[in-house]
Amino acid sequence: MSGRDDGGASGDLLDLPLRGERGDGFALPLPSEGPNVDPPPPAAAPVSSRLVAAASDGAVLVLVVAAALLAAGAARGRWPASTGLSWAAGFAVYLSFFATVVPLVLFGRTVGMALAGLAAAPRAGSRGLSPRESLLRWIGTVLTVLSLGLSLPFTRRDRQAPTLADALSGRPLLRTDPPGTEAP
Repeated sequence: MSGRDDGGASGDLLDLPLRGERGDGFALPLPSEGPNVDPPPPAAAPVSSRLVAAASDGAVLVLVVAAALLAAGAARGRWPASTGLSWAAGFAVYLSFFATVVPLVLFGRTVGMALAGLAAAPRAGSRGLSPRESLLRWIGTVLTVLSLGLSLPFTRRDRQAPTLADALSGRPLLRTDPPGTEAP
């Protein structure tokens, strides 16, 4: 370094000011200078984002169950019988319970919700849902899947109308991403 303080023009270190003089065209406002504007409240989650979250959660479940089936097939040297496949289906339901309820209690979102930029509406002072709310959300999701998504057209008609999982848990899903960074 040269020892001179000429703005770093001849030194090894380029020193750019964070704040320039008025009129020089280069001034970054400091956080305390700007107007105190609260961020907009999170918007209700659209059906497309909910489907992305559900598909992501489903993909995680299929991946884990498929890995378990492949490991069982490799260990036995043959594909599992129909009773083994029924056990795998039961394992998928069991796994979906823990892949949904535990993250909702701890974080207020599942893996799929995090990927889609969604979270359950928080209560004051809490980060996640209560165990009861998480269980009811899981039951609502299972019932929606078993009914082949019968309640989803009602949600599409009115974005603020809760899905079955929202209604049972009492906590609707909200978009948490800032505008312009939405998931597909």
